[in-house]
Amino acid sequence: MIEFPGVETETKQLEQFLEDSQSLPASDELTALQDEARQHVSRLSTAIGIAFAGEFSAGKSSLANMLAGADILPTGVRHLQLPLVILNYSDKPRTVAGWWGQEHKTFPGVALTDAAEINPDFISIGLDTPALQQVSLFDLPGTGVSGIAHDDTNTLDLLKFVDCAIWCTNGTSPWRESERQIWQQVPDNLKKSSLLAITHTDLPAVQEELPDILKRLEAEKGELFQEIIPIATPEAVSALADGPEPDFERWNESGGQFLAEQILTAASRRREADLENARRDLKEKFLPLLGEVLPEEPVETEATDVEEFSENAAPQNELLAIWKERLSDVCRQTEAGDLSDSTELLQSCQEIVEEFAERLIDAKLPATGADWVPEEFERATDLLLLLQFETGDGPVSDALNVMHQLGETLSWAGSHP
Repeated sequence: MIEFPGVETETKQLEQFLEDSQSLPASDELTALQDEARQHVSRLSTAIGIAFAGEFSAGKSSLANMLAGADILPTGVRHLQLPLVILNYSDKPRTVAGWWGQEHKTFPGVALTDAAEINPDFISIGLDTPALQQVSLFDLPGTGVSGIAHDDTNTLDLLKFVDCAIWCTNGTSPWRESERQIWQQVPDNLKKSSLLAITHTDLPAVQEELPDILKRLEAEKGELFQEIIPIATPEAVSALADGPEPDFERWNESGGQFLAEQILTAASRRREADLENARRDLKEKFLPLLGEVLPEEPVETEATDVEEFSENAAPQNELLAIWKERLSDVCRQTEAGDLSDSTELLQSCQEIVEEFAERLIDAKLPATGADWVPEEFERATDLLLLLQFETGDGPVSDALNVMHQLGETLSWAGSHP
C-alpha cells in the first residue's frame, strides 16, 4: 500500500514561524517570507490534485468515478454539459457551483444537475470518501469536439491547477495526432508525473490490437508520460462490486490495481517534493531569521539529557548495543535463509522484545520521565503476537516499524541493565 508522507511536523514549524515572526520589525523582506511560509502551509494542507483529461468519450469520468469509489459523474454520451468537476473530501456531502473571481453558490448533498443549470465555471463535489482524503480528482471537459478552438486552450489552462494528470486515450483509436498536439504543450514538470491510460480495453477489438498498440505507444512515449496503462474500467468496477468481497484477481487483470498504484505513487512523490521544499526554506530562510533576531538562551542540561543518550552515545548505552546485536542476528539469519517465512521472522522479533521487556523490569532508566518504557515493550509483545495471525507483506512491514520505534525508544532512554 502506498503511504503518503506525514506533514504535521513541518506544518507546525511553519505555523510557529508565522506566530513568532509577528513580533519582529516589519519589513518587505519579512512580509515576503511570511507569504512564502503561508504558501507552504496551504500547499501541505491541500490534497494533491489529480486530473483526468482527454478527448470526448475517452472514459475520463468513468475512471474518476472508479477511483473515487462513487458513481457521481455522468458517463457515456452526455446530455448534461459540464464544466470542470472536482471531487474532493468533505465530512458532509455538498456541491459548490463556482465562478473565477466571483461568489460561489453551495447546494446540500450531491446536486450536479442543479449546479450545472446555473452555468458555473467549475463544480466542486465534497464526499465523505476515504479515497479523497489525500487526493482531489479533477474531471476536465473533453477536447476535440465540434471544432471549437478554445476547448484545447481551456484544457491546458485547467491543467495548471493540478499536480498529476491521467490522459485518457480511447483504445479504439488510441493516441491520435490531435491528442499529441495538445499534450506536447503541457509543462514538462507535469509530464513527469503523468500517466497515459488506454481505455476501453474490455472491447474485443481493442484486446486483439492491444499488443501492437502498446508497442507503438511505448516507442513514442519518450518524456511525455511516466507510464502507459491499459485499463478495462467496466471490469475494474465490476471486480470491486462483485459480492461482499472484491474480486482482487479481476481487479488486477483489469489494470485497476496498477493504475491506482501509479496514481498514488505519483501523488506521494509530489507530496514528498512539497515537503522537501518546505524543509529547505525552514532551514535556510525561516528558522535562521528567528535565530538571528531572537536568539535562544542556552539551556543547561543534566547528564540524562536526550542528546546524551542519542545514537551517537551508543557505547554508553548497553541496552541499545545489545538490541542492535539481536537485530543484526535476525538480519543475518534472514539473509542465510534460516528464517524461511514471515511467521518465523515475526516470532524472532517477538522473542527479542520479550527478552527486553524482562530486562527493563529491573533496569534503572537514566532518562527523566522514562517510566513508560517497560510498558511500551509489553504492548509491543502483544502486537507482534497478533501480527503472526495476519497474512501478506503488511505484518512484516508493521513489525519492522515496531522494532525501529523500540530502538528509538532505547536510544532516548539511554538504559543500562
